[in-house]
Amino acid sequence: METLYIIGNGFDKHHGMQTSYYDFAEYLKSNDSHLLDLLESHIDPMSDDDLWARFEENLAKMDVESILSAHSDRLPDYVSDEFRSRDRYVFPDIMEDTLENLTDGLVNRFKDFILNVKTLESAQEKRLRLKKNALFFTFNYTATLENLYQIDSQYIFHIHNHAYSKHNNIILGHGIDPENLKDADKIPPKGLSFKEEAEWFQRLDDDYEYSYDTGKETIYRYFKRSYKPTKEIIEEHSHYFTSLSKIISVYILGHSLSDVDLPYIQKIKVSVSINTIWHVSYYGAKEKASHNKTMLNLGIKKENIKMVTLNKLQIANKQLALKL
Repeated sequence: METLYIIGNGFDKHHGMQTSYYDFAEYLKSNDSHLLDLLESHIDPMSDDDLWARFEENLAKMDVESILSAHSDRLPDYVSDEFRSRDRYVFPDIMEDTLENLTDGLVNRFKDFILNVKTLESAQEKRLRLKKNALFFTFNYTATLENLYQIDSQYIFHIHNHAYSKHNNIILGHGIDPENLKDADKIPPKGLSFKEEAEWFQRLDDDYEYSYDTGKETIYRYFKRSYKPTKEIIEEHSHYFTSLSKIISVYILGHSLSDVDLPYIQKIKVSVSINTIWHVSYYGAKEKASHNKTMLNLGIKKENIKMVTLNKLQIANKQLALKL
């Protein structure tokens, strides 16, 4: 096994599968408009004012202060004649529900979305000629390799798990350590118990008020719970990367090379042979230039980078073939 395929979402999209984050937004319109509104109302995209273009990266841009402000009318009015002691818990409960929607709820909705993606009959005509005795490192949550290509699952590594697993949930999230975020000073240290976190917030704010500050404490947990711990995932699967030492050909198919996933590519780069040839697919001239720059920045020699497009690999029988 001297060949490794790195599979990204563009691979599924090439086969006509509606698996983009834009497709996920459309899915939410019909199945969970409340979650869609939460995401679109409280995330300030990193660039282009487009939440869905780099959705996972944009998850780090959640404006939790705007969430707190949006529900400020549910804070208790202690001087009102209608105030009841139970009113102190309304705002924290809303923040708890919001946190669950934006973390576990988001993951579960995305998993449901993937499970509802259809594979069209026309996908057969879009198949690539892949080496079945190669290794496959996929970022996708689908079972396209298994079902459409009949690749034995023992050769496929779903780094973020897949939607069909009964044992592990999918891993979805941003790649910025919460301690490095703009509001890191409002995020309690790791490893604190619930009580210790409450005490930490109380020391942070001399004007501590139970309802508001408990709610704030709750919603700021979002950054930790939506963080994709890439470093820990790599360490957990160190044996896999060690096994790549004999790889001499890498094909990156349909991957955007986004920042959140680059640590994996970097780890693969240092795990394979220094003379490995990297075949990188791209879509359009702008992406070609961007991908080439990314690979060079990873320390891959210029002569070892081969840029390819899937469409140009079309052959007479309407199959796509990589020139291996």
